[in-house]
Amino acid sequence: MFLSPNLVRIVKIPLKNNKFDLLFSFVSIFFAAALQMSVPYYLGRAIDKSLSANSSSDLSLMPFIEIGITVFALSTARGIFSYFHVYQGEKIGQLLAFDLRKSYFNKLQKLSFKYHDNVHTGDLISKGIIDIEGSRMFINTGILRLVFLSIFILTGAYLVLSVNIGLGLLSLSFIPFVAFVSTLARLTLRKNWYKLQEQLGILTRVMDENLSGVRLVRSVMKQKYELEKFNIASNIVKKTTFKQIVIKSTNVSLNTFAFLVSMSLVVYFGAIAVLESVITLGELTSLIAFMSILQGPVRQIGMLVNSFSRASATSSRLFEVLDHEEDVKNLEGNKFNEPVKELKVENLSFSYGSYKVLDKISFTASPKHSIGIVGPPGSGKTTLSRLLPRFYNPESGSIELNGKNISNIDLYDLRKSVNLVDQDNFLFSDTLTENIRYGDPQADKEMVNWSTNKAQIYKHINTLPSKFETLIGERGVQLSGGQRQRLSVSRTLLFKSKVVIFDDSTSAIDTQTERKIREEMSSLGSSITFIVIAHRISSVMNLDEILYINNGKIIERGNHSELVKLKGRYSELYNMQINPEMSIK
Repeated sequence: MFLSPNLVRIVKIPLKNNKFDLLFSFVSIFFAAALQMSVPYYLGRAIDKSLSANSSSDLSLMPFIEIGITVFALSTARGIFSYFHVYQGEKIGQLLAFDLRKSYFNKLQKLSFKYHDNVHTGDLISKGIIDIEGSRMFINTGILRLVFLSIFILTGAYLVLSVNIGLGLLSLSFIPFVAFVSTLARLTLRKNWYKLQEQLGILTRVMDENLSGVRLVRSVMKQKYELEKFNIASNIVKKTTFKQIVIKSTNVSLNTFAFLVSMSLVVYFGAIAVLESVITLGELTSLIAFMSILQGPVRQIGMLVNSFSRASATSSRLFEVLDHEEDVKNLEGNKFNEPVKELKVENLSFSYGSYKVLDKISFTASPKHSIGIVGPPGSGKTTLSRLLPRFYNPESGSIELNGKNISNIDLYDLRKSVNLVDQDNFLFSDTLTENIRYGDPQADKEMVNWSTNKAQIYKHINTLPSKFETLIGERGVQLSGGQRQRLSVSRTLLFKSKVVIFDDSTSAIDTQTERKIREEMSSLGSSITFIVIAHRISSVMNLDEILYINNGKIIERGNHSELVKLKGRYSELYNMQINPEMSIK
């Protein structure tokens, strides 16, 4: 049985981090196997000793009492070593799982938006739970069991051959058949494990989407449809699982049949050998006892095959993520702690596959020159907002802070300086205080009060029964859209960024409150650079420069007055929103 490259990597982790535990496990396995295999030897010797020392009509019980005591002592010792074998195996497996979980989660934190755009969250959760569990179990049910079975079978082969070569070979004749059948089963099981893991990922995805969209499902009464969709995915998992059961059951049955045939032949020809005085009755008893003990380990070959198959499938899926090349690589150590005097975007282009989203975008923003960006849906505004903090790498062009390319700046310092208040205002299922302090966990109560007051949500929080300790539910479900946006703004204020990008993040807030928030943020000082992306003209009309983007290109730019006089796309949008009478004319 060979180890695939991914399984070798799994084994290398405990070899690197848990050498002593692994060595102790191997020692325990060796002694447990040796002690168990010694029982048939002493049993045969006791029978021969009894027969030779006494007549058939007056057998002495002393040899059997001695063997009983010996077997008890050997079994006790074996039990102790088996305990350490199992304990150490589970311990190593759990430590392996701990290392894999940490590495896996750490990798997910480093992968860019580009990766997450193409992978479903349910699949990642499935890999982080099911696949790591399959890899964890491989240590005890795979590697240690392989060592255990190897010692058992090799020792057993030596002992039965030492009794009689012919009968020994006959007693071992079932092993090649078992190995052949198990190898075929391994190949099939491995293929089915891949399918099963994929289907479990789909099942997790269906459940995740249903729970995430539970309000939509209820509002349009689609419970029956969702249940049918879940049943389809669940039935596929059931069918694949049943295939696994059939393969494993067939494998075990064939192995048992081969063993019983071999046992029957050994008993028949062994009896003839005893009658012909080729071997003694004690030796035949030892031979049969050796086979009986070997039966259990040999039958475990099927479970061993299953463990290798599962671990091969799960580790492959797991290492697909761990080995994925990071699109946005961090150059740690390239610090940026200075005030932002200028953010310059030059000839910036970006594509999703073959679809070009941004085409040669250029502008300069500074504390004295704020930028507003408007345009129709799908024009590339949100993509631009995510390129500035380097959530994606641009296809061409550059983004510079004070003349330094952001690709050469430590990501922590970059995102500390350039903060995006996204249109997707994600909130955790926690208290209002902890959600506000997420950007700065050390912020005291005065700072929290200050930031919420600036974000125009302090008064609302104080009307709640538990005030700042109110639990807001999953994704802030107990808050309105506008309240979630103001909470997100409050969180950004605590982060103390020098460049703040609003990506339609005040769309659910009324115009008057939005204006107050903007005034409060402007009052923080002259060192903050504002970039506001919005669909609402009122959000950008007071900024220094406004860019109108369409199909990834800047087609109009200037301040509000200049763009209105231009009578182009911006003017049409302005008339539709602010001056509808002009739009009608």
